[in-house]
Amino acid sequence: MTLASSWTVLQQVLESDRQFQGLGLPRGWYLRFHYWGRWCDRRQQSPPVEMVTARLLEHRVTFPLSFAYAGMARGILLDREYQLADALGFVPRTVVDLGANIGLGALYLHCQFPEAQMVCVEPDPRNLPLLHQTLMLNRVPAQVIEGAIGITSGTLNLRFGQNPACSALETSPMHRLDQQVAVTVQTMPDLLTALGWDHLDLLKIDIEGTEDELLSQNNGWLQRVRAIVLEIHPNTTAETIASYLQPYGFHLTRHGHGQEPVYLAMRSLS
Repeated sequence: MTLASSWTVLQQVLESDRQFQGLGLPRGWYLRFHYWGRWCDRRQQSPPVEMVTARLLEHRVTFPLSFAYAGMARGILLDREYQLADALGFVPRTVVDLGANIGLGALYLHCQFPEAQMVCVEPDPRNLPLLHQTLMLNRVPAQVIEGAIGITSGTLNLRFGQNPACSALETSPMHRLDQQVAVTVQTMPDLLTALGWDHLDLLKIDIEGTEDELLSQNNGWLQRVRAIVLEIHPNTTAETIASYLQPYGFHLTRHGHGQEPVYLAMRSLS
């Protein structure tokens, strides 16, 4: 890394540190968190998990976090990727979080919609203990499904590497990862039937490239969904995703101004 690029990174870290101060964290917290994590990475050591207490949408929240999840945390907490209360125009009563990871997205949604029934779906076994911990610490009454959602039920390999925020099903063209583990896969109709839900108010999707397959094949269940917030990965485009959703009455727009390409699809119930 050149001196110029190191200076650029430092400026970005200092700006993130300033933003985290706005969440009630002390000055210098993110500076230390970032560079300690980098130090561990360079020595091929696992960065430690620490408990973070912050102020989120007027709620005091506590969650486990390590440097491995720093990028995801910035997107959810600082870029406010799932700030939806005003954008939706309604209060969702049922929420499914596909790719719940360690639960920060579910926590952010719970702070906005505390009465909603929530289900978190997460296939990566490394994330599951932290997901359960995040939900427990903040009394989020979400049901956790340990597995993945796909276009057919069965078992697939989950490919993973060092970054626990980037694991992907073998059907995804994203990420060249050298390790894998078998995970249970069910379909969206299977899930909704098991939950006893006729319809779903809000579906959050962050599944590392599998969104294209999920939304384009065996997708009749979309008529039972009112709104979708999703990250669109480079293996597809917003225009392509919009073409899958349009027959079911969805209108897709970019949501927020964060670094990640997050979109909101709304469907008129009329």
